[in-house]
Amino acid sequence: MSKTVILVCAHKRDACLDKAPYLPVQVGHAIAAADLGFTGDDTGDNISDRNRHYCELTAHYWAWKNLHDADYIGLNHYRRYFDFEGGSACSLRTVRSEAFFSAPHPVPDFDRLFSRCDIVMARPKIYPYNLYTDYCKCHIESDLLTARQVIAEKYPAYLPDFDRVFFRNNRLSHFNMFVLPRERFEAYSAWLFDILFEVERRIEIQDDPVQGRVMGYLSERLLSVWVRHNRLKICYKTFLMVNDQKRKGLGKHLFHTTVNTLAYWITYPLRRRSPRRAAE
Repeated sequence: MSKTVILVCAHKRDACLDKAPYLPVQVGHAIAAADLGFTGDDTGDNISDRNRHYCELTAHYWAWKNLHDADYIGLNHYRRYFDFEGGSACSLRTVRSEAFFSAPHPVPDFDRLFSRCDIVMARPKIYPYNLYTDYCKCHIESDLLTARQVIAEKYPAYLPDFDRVFFRNNRLSHFNMFVLPRERFEAYSAWLFDILFEVERRIEIQDDPVQGRVMGYLSERLLSVWVRHNRLKICYKTFLMVNDQKRKGLGKHLFHTTVNTLAYWITYPLRRRSPRRAAE
């Protein structure tokens, strides 16, 4: 019988799904002020002490290097989980914590699921502009262009996919959430960390609690580049946000999605910026 492990990344003390296939992992355990009682990401080959820059990727790296007995590996967060049961059109659905943790959370037969697809990803959020503009609005442009240069040097065949994802696309699957068969997880991890480690050597990481998470932000986008290049068939899942605060419902979500989609296509000729010009 196939074994699945879905990492539940946590950096603070909170309730987590902890029954198989879920495995709570304390990210940044090597530099944490307190032990949360979860599996730490600082055993064996690890980058736990770089968690401030790599975020949940320290758990991803730990699983890649140390978790050798799983046939399928996934990544969720302590407040964000794939909704394997529902069929919502929203990218996210908010669930109150009491209701979430009192409910059963069955997972699919992954052997059967992956006979029809190649990867499970979060249902994408729709932006009114391309992902290059989004990144530049929220983060540091030069970091992204450094990543593009590294890909051009190390993986030139991926460059057209990078440019397509960033310059001609307005959809983003957030939070580095996925489920992958072991073989593809190994391939993706080797590709991703080879790029990120080189980017880390070339940039000056900001001493800032937000922009310092640069590797996590880059990898959110690079997953789509890897998936596109390898022509993977995606199974999109809504993610459940465990949150006791009121959030917008389906109607508002569909309204904003429609408005953002229209804004993207109406302004596309004006906003479009060529990869060559961006890199200059």
